[in-house]
Amino acid sequence: MIQALVFVVLAGYARPELLVETDWVEAHLHDPDLRLVDTRTKGFEENHLPGAVHLDIAASRDKNNPPTYLPDLDGFVATLERLGISNETRIVFYDDRGGIYGTRPWVVLQLIGHTNAAILNGGWTKWTKEQRPVTRETPALEPGKIDVVRNDRWIATSEDVLKAIARDDRRIIDTRAPDEVSGKDLRNNPRGGAIPSSTPLDWVETLEGELRTFRPASELEALFDRRLALSPKEEIITYCQGGGRAAHELFVLYLMGYDHVRLYLGSMEDWSRHEELPLR
Repeated sequence: MIQALVFVVLAGYARPELLVETDWVEAHLHDPDLRLVDTRTKGFEENHLPGAVHLDIAASRDKNNPPTYLPDLDGFVATLERLGISNETRIVFYDDRGGIYGTRPWVVLQLIGHTNAAILNGGWTKWTKEQRPVTRETPALEPGKIDVVRNDRWIATSEDVLKAIARDDRRIIDTRAPDEVSGKDLRNNPRGGAIPSSTPLDWVETLEGELRTFRPASELEALFDRRLALSPKEEIITYCQGGGRAAHELFVLYLMGYDHVRLYLGSMEDWSRHEELPLR
């Protein structure tokens, strides 16, 4: 683990433990306290990392549970326990889209007090490009046991977002694609546009190359600090369409040392359906 962490520490991330590299994972495949969690939307049955289990991304959001849109946390915990996860388990999420399917369950983990979780940099794409081992076998699992320590500060509702509009000490980050921000692409929403005073940041801007690895810390610093003028002292709320891309950017901000970050899990799917909520 030390070699992998040396790389990311030198890269300048404030919380390097949140990212792991493919070489570290291959060297630790048989660690009893490591659980690799595959969050791809398809392909797990055909091939996956040795010892990996699968978690459906839908487990991290309930579209029928406003205003937080959180899943049933007892059910979420029970799912993790069935996957052999306990409080002491080191979790590493991976997918094939730059981590976007792992970061939303990562946020829910923070909410229940399980902070020993990371994202595999480059995920399945990088792993297979490097021709590292894969398998169709699923591991025999002993049920885990998670004791929940609730921390609600990670989640924002539409009321929180409304209070943050045009505040000097709060920022709203819109992580959608430009056509969504402009209102050209409605994504089946009844209304389009952006939340007033929000700052656009397309989530893919924090990734690089065909492998979709996380950009170096120096480039992320230039993006957050110099281009967007974000401050670690501000409360930052991220949103998108359904909380996935916004969770990814929240993760990147937290990786870079921004402590006061919250996810609007309802996002535009929620906001656009309330006529009293403003759009620009």
